[in-house]
Amino acid sequence: MPKLCLLANAASPHTQKWAIELSRRGWVVELISFLPAEIPDISVHVVPKSLGGKADFILRLQWVERKVQELQPDLLHAHYATSFGFIGALSRKRPFVISAWGSDIFSFPRKSFFHRILLSWILRKANFLCSTSEIMAKEMYRYIDKDSKIEVIPFGVDLEQFSPPQKREIAPREQVVFGVAKYLQPIYGLDYLVKAFARVEHNHPGRALLKIAGDGPELGRLQAMAEKLEISSKVEWLGEVTNAEVASFYQELDVVVVPSLEESFGVTAVEGSACARPIIASRVGGLPEVVLDGETGIMIESQNVGSLVDAMEYMLENPEERARMGLAGREFVLKNYDFQDNVTQMEKVYKALIKSKLSI
Repeated sequence: MPKLCLLANAASPHTQKWAIELSRRGWVVELISFLPAEIPDISVHVVPKSLGGKADFILRLQWVERKVQELQPDLLHAHYATSFGFIGALSRKRPFVISAWGSDIFSFPRKSFFHRILLSWILRKANFLCSTSEIMAKEMYRYIDKDSKIEVIPFGVDLEQFSPPQKREIAPREQVVFGVAKYLQPIYGLDYLVKAFARVEHNHPGRALLKIAGDGPELGRLQAMAEKLEISSKVEWLGEVTNAEVASFYQELDVVVVPSLEESFGVTAVEGSACARPIIASRVGGLPEVVLDGETGIMIESQNVGSLVDAMEYMLENPEERARMGLAGREFVLKNYDFQDNVTQMEKVYKALIKSKLSI
């Protein structure tokens, strides 16, 4: 099999999942990363850090360029346009693929005119561009030629790992369990979830429970908010959970809530649906692509506590609808977001690019 060189964050579960599966399928995978991680059967080359500041950045660029030349991959694939994509563009290795992840497209170019020009230059250096969602592909076209090809390849989920619980409950639980697993930062709107849950608890005392898995800079503020709203005894803070534990966490919930302010794709919603859980999600970014309003969940207005309360109370009062939406969500993911299908889609891109290179 040809050799691939991935420029990506080795510590990311998404990177690890892609690298491991490509290796399992016979590809020789070399991974260049700024952060260390041990990945089975994958060679991880960590970019050294030395002087700090601009001088260090230049030295690291040179190190990556030399490493790519040393590895001599048949194809270079950068995950995240404005860091690894920039480095990959400067390496001049071809064929060169860029996969956009989210903030590199939605946030980076909005910082200044220079950032917009830089993103456009990076994207135009790639032989092929990938996006995780249709809405992000549409945004990418603002910075490249309209006739350029962008392949939409979602992150997808492991449908054996993310699956409905093995044991069916004989009788409904006394409490409906809402929850989400997220990195605790403002962009994910968890303060709106805490406020909405407080109103649900006030209107339906003891009927619901909230579980939040994850860590991050918002943890202290969210816990203080829960205490002030007098719902601390009804909220469970599980801390950071590993990628292997996320599926079990969603299986313990009745409803997965994704109140994000921005989402480039919506992998949380896809994982929840794969576990046959109905979704409540903000109508932002890629979430309307992965949650079918009224079929696999309920879409709400972002940053709207009242809308979120209404959706949570609907789920609370309609157990049959929860079950129906959950099963419909599982079927939707089976058809559209099977990780194995997504990897096959990526392999077709790789093979076509390598074949075109060899035929020149």
